[in-house]
Amino acid sequence: MKDIHFHEILISENGHRVISADAKAYGIINSDTISAVEEYVVEEDRDNFIKNIELADSSWFHVEIKSGDDNHLYYVKADRNADDGMIRLVMVNIDELLEAHYRLNRQICAYKAQLDLFEDVFFEYNPERDTVNVFNTEIAEFDAGVYSLSDFEELLTQKVSGRKKNAVKGFITQLKGKTGRFTARIDANILNDDPNVTYTLLEEAFLYYDKETEGVVGHIHLGTEKVKTTATSIKHDSLTGLVDKTDITRIAKERIDERRLEGTTLVIIDIDFFKHINDTYGHQYGDDVIKRIADIITKEVGNEGIAGRFGGDEFLIVLYNVQSEDELRAKLKSIKNMVAASFPDRGIEENTPLSVSIGTATYPADADTYDDVFMLADHCLYLAKEKGRNRYVLYTLEKHGTLESIREKRLSIKKINERDLSYGDVIIKMFDMTLHGKGSTVEHFMDEFAQGFDFQHITLFVGQPFKRRYSTGTAALKNPAALDFMLGILNGDSLDTFIGDQKFIVVNRIETLPPYANGLKEFLKDLGIYSYVLLRFNDKDGRDCILIIASVGKNTQWNQMHYKFYRAFTDLLSLYSLDETENDRN
Repeated sequence: MKDIHFHEILISENGHRVISADAKAYGIINSDTISAVEEYVVEEDRDNFIKNIELADSSWFHVEIKSGDDNHLYYVKADRNADDGMIRLVMVNIDELLEAHYRLNRQICAYKAQLDLFEDVFFEYNPERDTVNVFNTEIAEFDAGVYSLSDFEELLTQKVSGRKKNAVKGFITQLKGKTGRFTARIDANILNDDPNVTYTLLEEAFLYYDKETEGVVGHIHLGTEKVKTTATSIKHDSLTGLVDKTDITRIAKERIDERRLEGTTLVIIDIDFFKHINDTYGHQYGDDVIKRIADIITKEVGNEGIAGRFGGDEFLIVLYNVQSEDELRAKLKSIKNMVAASFPDRGIEENTPLSVSIGTATYPADADTYDDVFMLADHCLYLAKEKGRNRYVLYTLEKHGTLESIREKRLSIKKINERDLSYGDVIIKMFDMTLHGKGSTVEHFMDEFAQGFDFQHITLFVGQPFKRRYSTGTAALKNPAALDFMLGILNGDSLDTFIGDQKFIVVNRIETLPPYANGLKEFLKDLGIYSYVLLRFNDKDGRDCILIIASVGKNTQWNQMHYKFYRAFTDLLSLYSLDETENDRN
């Protein structure tokens, strides 16, 4: 059944260019981030559209938008964010609204009939107003309607006392705390005087509607059985309501290892810098973040899969039948964008959005056992974090290597992790060896640095004139002609043009180099270098030194959180005299 979509688009106040949008919104406007968004509006509606978005008073207006070969009517509202100078658009397809209206009417009738079958009392708690809307109260000695939370508590406790009354009050406390899922059994009839009722079951579940609205729904069931109720076959995490780790793992293994269901896809999601959230805003807010993201995941997955909480800030999704990479990318992009839109100022840097990193792999296209599919998805999550976070990585053989090569790599990573060596620990260990131990060679330190950070190419040049001291990494510089070209630049008049007095240069894409660097750009392309970091420093004796870290065969969004480690490594090298004869080892 088709869902209704409220699309969010952020545009610049000047020029009205698209800054960000959810996955489906990009599909509607086909934006290239250069054109103004009004260019996708039919000409007769364009002036009115511009007038309303510049007014940005959150009023709804209708507009016809060109989308591919078709035009569609949308309701749009705009509001302005004074802090960042952007305009936020919310769009909804009018045809979808009408369809949703008829569908909701049908659903209301169907749900009402189902509620009547169970004869339970149903309720919805609004935390913002601290009110409870109660429905279907034919079996209760109070009427349906809206009650304050305290009045609702009084209704439910008037027929019990002692420990039973405290149990009801405990349920209300959980309700107010917006727990993911919670169940309380009271061995009494709290709704009426029917002597056949032996217990009352109270259940509630947290709901996150959107970034501004959340609530709790629940029901009250009267039971006549003298035995305790049996637990459901699938257990749920108490905070988020998602399936717990044991059962989400069991479901994934059953689908892959036992039922061999093709298209089963594992998606691992990790909240970036979640420790920063807890340390900065407190654990209670951290729990709220986890609950909201869990609900974003649940809504995006829908009935196409099942989601579980796999760890503290980690989630595992089992998608049932992924048919295409485009379909999977759209789903992952939507989750990533919705998280960022829900927490626009909770990132690691000030006024940046909270983000997630995602890795995924599919059975049987990528591997034919649960353990191997999970390993590939987990490896892709690792790559997403290494590339700077706030992204998703889909496993492909061509980009990421064979299953065996990844397994070997992960085994070596595991050995490093068993020594509890983080990136910072690697650098600290080197400093400790230099300052308090027997020291080591510069070549050894560079090898350790390349291996620890999984760099493809590192070269150290020492001058003047500059000579190559050492190259290392999985794609170390070996071509003599390429070396001569680099030395020609470093020892020529163009050095000041390319570097000047800069000590730290980051290039994520060589296409961004200025026109005067076209020669360098073509040279780097020929070597397969598309991204690099350059650090300039002095050795112990004041010699000019340049360290180049390069990405070979792919663009790399260098991780800003690692810059301090790169600088620390050159600080380490600066403790040594680097005047030895050029070393040509690779």
